[in-house]
Amino acid sequence: MESSEKVKILVIDDELSMRQFLQILLKKDGYDVTTAENGEIALRKLKEEKFTVILMDYNMPEAIDGIDLLNELLHTSPKSQVIVITAYASTEQAIKAIELGAVDYVSKPFNVAEIRDIVKKCVAAAQTQKNNEPVKTAQTKRTDTGFQNIPEETGIVAQSPQMKKILELALRIAPTDSTVLITGDSGTGKEVLANFIHKHSGRGDLPWYPINCGAIPENLLESELFGHEKGSFTGAYQTKKGYFEVAGNGTLFLDEIGELGENMQVKLLRVLQERVFTRVGGTEKIPTGVRLIAATNKNLQEQIKKGKFREDLYFRLNVIELYIPPLAERRADIMPLADMFLDQFSKKTGTNFRFSEETLDFLNHYTFPGNVRELKNIVERGTIFAHDGLVTETHFEKTMPSMAQTQTTESNPFEVDLSHNVDLDEILADIEKRYIIKALKKTNYNRHDTCVLLNLTERMLRYRMSKLGIKDDKE
Repeated sequence: MESSEKVKILVIDDELSMRQFLQILLKKDGYDVTTAENGEIALRKLKEEKFTVILMDYNMPEAIDGIDLLNELLHTSPKSQVIVITAYASTEQAIKAIELGAVDYVSKPFNVAEIRDIVKKCVAAAQTQKNNEPVKTAQTKRTDTGFQNIPEETGIVAQSPQMKKILELALRIAPTDSTVLITGDSGTGKEVLANFIHKHSGRGDLPWYPINCGAIPENLLESELFGHEKGSFTGAYQTKKGYFEVAGNGTLFLDEIGELGENMQVKLLRVLQERVFTRVGGTEKIPTGVRLIAATNKNLQEQIKKGKFREDLYFRLNVIELYIPPLAERRADIMPLADMFLDQFSKKTGTNFRFSEETLDFLNHYTFPGNVRELKNIVERGTIFAHDGLVTETHFEKTMPSMAQTQTTESNPFEVDLSHNVDLDEILADIEKRYIIKALKKTNYNRHDTCVLLNLTERMLRYRMSKLGIKDDKE
């Protein structure tokens, strides 16, 4: 692409006013803008000329729906940077669009600065990368290696189908600027996943700041995030920059976002909407280009019902949601994680640690209520008391006797009992039913999220629920 040529942009929207608005706005920025009122017209135009960026409305009352149109666009013009525009707070649509290959996502109503910034970044990406090479490289790596070659220092292990699916989506959304909400129980590795996204984004060499919102008192958190002016409160002896300022265009990870008080929720929402903030005691509006990743072990939808969390902030944070299941539900990751931690402690101490056969059996059947964090602590305790480098089950029990009490037959739902005749079809149906019901509860009966969790299509989920007599409610 010659620098003297005007960048060509295609806008697809059934609303005339929206097409005209985007055409006028983007023409002012020097782009050559073409519009189309539906998918069929857009596809005809794509056969006639090439477009660097395509902005498409996800919801148009035409024969071609959002998913089909996006697939057609990516097939017809694979080098185009596709930005999806859709209704406010449509999380499911955002996930589908990113999974299919859209490079970014913006929800209506959007502000002018937001859409111009996204288009500018997409144009820059198209000029410096051929056919979204970083994203495709990551995808090729996934397909060829099954995540085998992910550097150990990332702390990421993906042997289970659940974690492979999570990393697949994480690699897809990493190059975008979309806000990400990571959910899951304590100790599942939410911060590790957030850092993984940061390192695989275009901001990987820029600052990364993890902040635990639950560990900082409410009256100090605002100053920590946004900074303060000299003399703004007792003890403010000098002006201080907050994380939103020092992070620049890097990434902020706000852990335990569910612990934010109402006042801080309002201020964070304003920053996400306007992309500017003011220091405590100040009046100057300071722009921010930071990317935000948030995490929580709470059910924010339940918190909204109780009036403890703002719904509008939830929608701003939850553009893309990644749910990390408990370690006990992805048992294929247990031993690879244990081996990784054992190798880390071996290198740290200069001792060649190894697990006994009894230890391997113990780890494969333990319930891990503390998830990955507990597994790492267990392995570390075992290495401290290991003799000649051999980590045995007795080392775990000596340092934490209560562990033995948490080992139950429930930790292995596939225990085989052939003391009497069995109906194999009935057993398999029961296991399938329990998994589907548990997945529905985990996702608050969100069909799309349930399909992602179980690696099913929505049609397959509907069929299995009907076959097994599972009701689509919370009773």
